[in-house]
Amino acid sequence: MNISLNKRVISLFTLKSAIFIFVIVIGISISMLSPFSVANLKAEVFKATAYCSCEKCCNKNPSDKRYGITATGKVAKWGTVAVDRRIIKLGSKLKIAGFPKTTFRAEDVGSAIKGNHIDIWFPSHEEALEFGVKKMVVYNY
Repeated sequence: MNISLNKRVISLFTLKSAIFIFVIVIGISISMLSPFSVANLKAEVFKATAYCSCEKCCNKNPSDKRYGITATGKVAKWGTVAVDRRIIKLGSKLKIAGFPKTTFRAEDVGSAIKGNHIDIWFPSHEEALEFGVKKMVVYNY
């Protein structure tokens, strides 16, 4: 009987150890796979609008050498966002609720972009108009 009890205790101890190790491994894996650290995550609700590189949106003619160029000097593309640099630092990576597969980058500014307002770049004026104005959660990391 005593040997049987010892085997049960060892079995129980081994099972608890295995579960503990499993939980630790899963936790480490999730934190490593996460696109951003929860400790550095800052989420806020922003007014979100949309723009494109056209003359109506940016007051730049396609013949202008700065046409389609952001405030950081990069060519605007999907993932480019205009921000108020007092709220979000240029170069910051952003996640925007509703666009789970895109990591956005704060690369542009605009005279109308003040406070908790972002302007998301779209490849066409029609797409920008279709997006309209929305309240969206923005994660800055």
